[in-house]
Order: sequence, then C-alpha cells, then structure tokens
Amino acid sequence: MTARTLGIEVPESFIINTGSGNKEILFATKRYDRSLNKKSEIIDDLPCPFRLHQEDFSQALGIASHDKYEAGDQRYFAEMFRILRSSSADPITDQLKLWDIIVYDFLVGNTDNHIKNLSLLYSDDLRQIRLAPAYDIISTSIYHGSSLEMAIGIGGERNLNHISRDHFAYAASEAGLNPHLALKRLNALADDFEQALNETALNLSDQGYPNVMEIKEKILKSGGYNHL
Repeated sequence: MTARTLGIEVPESFIINTGSGNKEILFATKRYDRSLNKKSEIIDDLPCPFRLHQEDFSQALGIASHDKYEAGDQRYFAEMFRILRSSSADPITDQLKLWDIIVYDFLVGNTDNHIKNLSLLYSDDLRQIRLAPAYDIISTSIYHGSSLEMAIGIGGERNLNHISRDHFAYAASEAGLNPHLALKRLNALADDFEQALNETALNLSDQGYPNVMEIKEKILKSGGYNHL
C-alpha cells in the first residue's frame, strides 16, 4: 500500500482474515502475469486465463540463481538498466519505474532486493517486453539479525547504513540516467515516504490488524529513510 501511494506499480493485494488471531491472516496477491482476452479458452463456461511469460533479471542477464545476490565486485544495477534500454517497449518509462523501485527498497529497508525479485513481463504475443510490477517488497531491516547488505548495491555501496545521495548520483550516472533528474525523484519519494507509510499504518490499524504502528516506527528507524 505504501509503494502504491508513492506511485509505484504493484500487483493488487489484500489481507484475508480466515478466522481469529494473527496466525490466520493471509496476504493475497492477484496474478498480474495472467490475462483474459477474446482468444481465451472456455472451460466449463468460464474463460481460462492466458499465462504471460515472465523473465526475471537473473535469467535476462544470464546469471545463475545462486548468484542473485551481488558479491565481490559484481555490479547488477547498471546492467538491468541496459536491458531495459535495449529490450523494453517503453524504455524511458520502465527505467524510471525501476529507479523508483530501487529507491523504495532502500527507503523501506529491503535488503533482499535481489535480481530474481525484479522481472520483465512479455505481452501475450511475445512481441513486447515491459518491466513487471514490483513484488516481494518487504522491510527486512526491522528484523533482528537481518543482513544490512543490499542484494543490489547502490553506486558501489551495499551497506544500507552507508548509502548516501552521492551513491545514488553515482549509480544513476553508471546506469545512463541523468543524475540531477534521478536525485530529484529520490528526494520526492523520500519526502513523501513517511506520510505514505503513516497512511498505510492507519488504514491497517482501522481494519483491526495489531502492531502496525510499532512496525511503522521500526521501518522509519531501520530503513534507508533514516539515513538520508
């Protein structure tokens, strides 16, 4: 909800309480890699969704899944933007979307932002490729003992607590983006982040879900938002 409030494209998601107590709460997400159209097969009088091909950046870059986390001198950041420039049907829009997702991962403290959690989505005729909606975005930094090493480094720095605006400016330049415009978007997301997080926490609290205010405060203290 926070990401959507900030203008980041995410799948439609909702919480289902199947009974009483926290152990019976489910987080459900609508499949964005399915489509219904006039070519859909009809089974038992119902249209059968057409499966859209999705390719994560580990596959697109030819990187083995066990290397999905950067290590040593590996730099996946710029390579993802290179793929979008060469393959996306709307490379400018998709590069800006990817930048926003990476910034949001930093703000919320998601150090599990590896290249299998970012994907390309093909049209049903396989003729067009676009950046898939953001998924698997969680704040890992709120959990005791979690790694502070971002799976995808920013400007050569992976430690969440050490990343600065200068690292983002360098990363933008490496990726072929205009650093001034990229930092302007970073600042806009950072400026609106706390309010968007507050709105999400209040919304979930009104629905009766416990501990959301405590979680909100942990995100603000442990995520990258606290270090800008």
